[in-house]
Amino acid sequence: MEKQLTVLGAGSMAEALIAGWTNTNDLAPEQIMVSNRQNDARLEQLEKDYGVRTSRSARELCGHGEIIILACKPKDWLSALEPVVDSIGPQHTLVSVMAGITTEQMENQFSFRIPVIRAIPNTSAVVNEAMTPFASGRYIDEPAKKAVTDWFKLVGQTEEVEEYLMDAMTAITGTGPAYIYYLMESMELAAEKVGIDRDTARKLVAQTLLGAGIRVQSNETPPRILYEQIMSPQGTTEAGFTVLHEADVQQTMIKCIERASERSKELGGIVSSGVGPNNK
Repeated sequence: MEKQLTVLGAGSMAEALIAGWTNTNDLAPEQIMVSNRQNDARLEQLEKDYGVRTSRSARELCGHGEIIILACKPKDWLSALEPVVDSIGPQHTLVSVMAGITTEQMENQFSFRIPVIRAIPNTSAVVNEAMTPFASGRYIDEPAKKAVTDWFKLVGQTEEVEEYLMDAMTAITGTGPAYIYYLMESMELAAEKVGIDRDTARKLVAQTLLGAGIRVQSNETPPRILYEQIMSPQGTTEAGFTVLHEADVQQTMIKCIERASERSKELGGIVSSGVGPNNK
C-alpha cells in the first residue's frame, strides 16, 4: 500500500478500520491520518494506540491524503466537510462510510467531477473480518476504485453493488453485527440460567456462532435446510423452535432490518443544504 489516507472522524467505525489496518503488515501506520473536530483526547488515544498521525487541522491532512474517508455521523457530514471542501480536488477520492448519504449528495458539494465511493464496512474490521459493500459514484475510475477497495480488503471482504441497494446493505452488514451480538448475549444469559458459568458460556456461544457462519459460507445449502437437518422430531431443537415460532422471532428480525434500512434512507434526507461551491 503506497497511498496516504485521511480519516475525518474518530468514532467507533473509524477506530475499527484503523485497528484492522494497523493489524496488517501491508502498510505503515503513518500512512493513516486522522482528524476530529472535537475531543483532542480521542485523537491522542488513537495516535498512542495505533501509531497513526493525527491533527485537529483536517485541512492540513487533506492536503496529504489521496483518499479521504468521511467517518462522522450522518447528521454532521456537511459541517465536517465545510472546513476542508476548498482543500479537496479532483486528485482526491472521497469515501463515505456513513449511513444514508448518497454519492450524488457528496458529488454536489463540488464544482468539479470528484471521484466518490459510498461504503458500509462494519466493526468486524477490528479483527480483519469485515464485510464492506460499496457503490461507485458517477466519476470514479478503475484505478481510484482499486485504490479504495484495496484498503477495505485489508480488513475483510468487499462487494460492489448498485447504489439503490446501499440502504439495505447498511441494515444487513453495517448494523448486522449488533443483532448477532444481541443474539449471543441472549444465548449467554440462557447458558448461565441453566447452570453454565459466564466464561464458559462466552466460549461456547462464540465458537457455535463462528462455526455456523463458516458452515453457511462453505456451501450453497440454505440456512433453512441446515437448521432442519439438526431438528429431529420431538427433539430438543424442535422444542426450542416452538418457542421461537410462538414469539414470531423470524418476522421480528425481518421487521428490525426493514426498519434499519428505512432509517438509512431517512438519514440521507436530514440535511438538504450544501457547503461547497455548487451550493453557496
